[in-house]
Amino acid sequence: MPSLPALAQRLRICYRSGRDDLLRDFYIPCMECATLYRRAVGYFTSSSLASAARGVASLVSRHGKMQLVASPHLEEADIQALELAKDNPTTVLRQIVARSLSEIEDLLERERLNALAWLIADGSLEVRLAIRLDENGRLARGIYHEKIGIFTDAEGNNVAFAGSANETAAGLVDNFESIKVFWSWDDLQGRVKEELINFELLWSDRTPGLRVLDFTAVSKELLQRYQLPHTPELHEAHVQYWIPPKDLKPGTVPPDLTLREYQKDAIREWLKRNGRGILSMATGTGKTITALYLACKVAERNRPLVLLVVAPYLNLAKQWGREMARFGISAVPCFEGRARWELPLQEAYQRLAAGMTEVIGLVVTNDTFLSTAFQAALQPKLGHHLLVADEVHNLGAAKLKTALPDFIQLRLGLSATPERRWDEEGTKAIFDYFGDIAYEFTIADAIKANPPVLCPYFYYPVLVDLTAEESDRYYDLTLQLCRHLPASEGEGMSDQLLWLLIKRARLLASAANKLPALSAVLKSLTTPPTKAIVYCGDGRVEQPVTEEDERQIRAVSRLLGEEHGLRVRKFTYEEPPEDREAILAALRDGSLDAVVAIRCLDEGIDIPEVRLGFLLASSTNPRQFVQRRGRLLRRAPGKDRAIIYDFIVRPPTFGSADSDKDFNAERRLFGRELERILDFCASAENGPAALNQLHDLRLQYNLLAH
Repeated sequence: MPSLPALAQRLRICYRSGRDDLLRDFYIPCMECATLYRRAVGYFTSSSLASAARGVASLVSRHGKMQLVASPHLEEADIQALELAKDNPTTVLRQIVARSLSEIEDLLERERLNALAWLIADGSLEVRLAIRLDENGRLARGIYHEKIGIFTDAEGNNVAFAGSANETAAGLVDNFESIKVFWSWDDLQGRVKEELINFELLWSDRTPGLRVLDFTAVSKELLQRYQLPHTPELHEAHVQYWIPPKDLKPGTVPPDLTLREYQKDAIREWLKRNGRGILSMATGTGKTITALYLACKVAERNRPLVLLVVAPYLNLAKQWGREMARFGISAVPCFEGRARWELPLQEAYQRLAAGMTEVIGLVVTNDTFLSTAFQAALQPKLGHHLLVADEVHNLGAAKLKTALPDFIQLRLGLSATPERRWDEEGTKAIFDYFGDIAYEFTIADAIKANPPVLCPYFYYPVLVDLTAEESDRYYDLTLQLCRHLPASEGEGMSDQLLWLLIKRARLLASAANKLPALSAVLKSLTTPPTKAIVYCGDGRVEQPVTEEDERQIRAVSRLLGEEHGLRVRKFTYEEPPEDREAILAALRDGSLDAVVAIRCLDEGIDIPEVRLGFLLASSTNPRQFVQRRGRLLRRAPGKDRAIIYDFIVRPPTFGSADSDKDFNAERRLFGRELERILDFCASAENGPAALNQLHDLRLQYNLLAH
């Protein structure tokens, strides 16, 4: 086994997310040399605890040891309960920690906790909890939030690291996490020795302001549920995301899953249509679970079965893979290069043909699905195929609709908004292939359901005026648009009209006065925002991010970070997939206050903890604004409602010289925006009051009847 000094040429004094891969570049190499890993993880959440286990798999294989210190998040009621049980607080702490662990759903986090579970089962993991004390020695609500880690090898060499999520807000705009690293064989200033002393004082309950309790026995009990039948992989970088329970037959409904009545209705309606149809269900209402339950029902009478899931984006495809594992299906991930999926796909079909399994799963992104190589790899004669198309509206695009296999007879489309606006031909292609809408469940239905499926929300329109220069550009675009608008939306759009609408949308999206309006809203809030998304762009995801978009996202990030002291990161499709997943994890566990999203987070990304949305730009296409609203309305523990601020540009008045044709064109364009606003108001708890804010504007354009 190599010693830590063997890493001397590789180690850096500082690692930063975005520039470095902390897991591959630092954690795993050090862990592979260590026999003891001492870690103070700070804030105890499901994500932070799982994060502490990164790379621990190699310790399991070598019977290494780990000492872990964590700090539970205490509510006021927790403090009172602990005070009453101060002589023996373990029972109360067990309830608090169990509450945090119950939030874990991600299978990758479960795999990390599997490593801890194996360690503790082997007697190689000790766990202690740190609780804050006030100046009088009483339990306090604050948390121990320090982050210390120390690797020790068999020869007594040490590598220590320290870092914190509490960096300056400006730094967090560009860097999610940062750690400083020190090593004992070159430690003139004694920093490693200092970290060793600090950890020893912490471990032995001699740190002023803290009470540290042994929690090993209770931790063994709590982590036992996360101990999977298999030992963890040596390199977490290669851990299969989608590990089904060992005792669950492929294509089986999990024993702990109970569908809601509307989900059962959706399945029944699809089955009535002989295995074809579209489920038009609002974002956050469980389309994925409904589809997989349906697939299990199909598998009962159609074996062998190939479940083929097509998803538009990588993050969404991975979510499908994780969910399929719950149903016993270890899906083949068909993306990120043909070399990665071609052989596993062939082997899956071979298992099916040999009778080794009766159900296999394939998860493919739209891009791979479109490829000749993937289409050729499908083997229709080896079993029934069920095609599940998530965000099915995407398959109406010219290239994708030609890739829909005729041999697949079982077809299920999923989308909150299956129709393609301005594209009758694409919409027709979708319905011709998948069938009509078999079942519809709207956002309003989901909020009114008993119990509610989506959380209620308040909607606040914020009117913004264009600058004089922006007004001139807007007027010129309006004059051009009125010459190209078709008589109705069903006639489709010319290339010239599309280009003009994009220019107009970008002008409205980047209106200069939106930034001071956003700042004013932030100042009006009684508490700083957390769990928030700021939507900037309203273009299509596949369009490149323009220089104008970049300027706005940088300006918004600076406003939130430097002026309002929030911890923020941008979230676009330009970030690598692993960075995007890390950003979302940080938003979930509270390490970030907000993300600034542009042409992203519209489809499929599951972040139910988000409760505050700022729409600096929003398309009039229902596909986008319905998806964005649904993203904000997902239910989560402790989330009783969502709040949406919608920044709406007030069209400028051009004067009495305008022709009726110009006025009617502008009226029609604003009417489309008003339809979006009315849709938001219709289901909002404060809908009438929100709509009343737009009374004068609706009156100006004779749109009160809308």
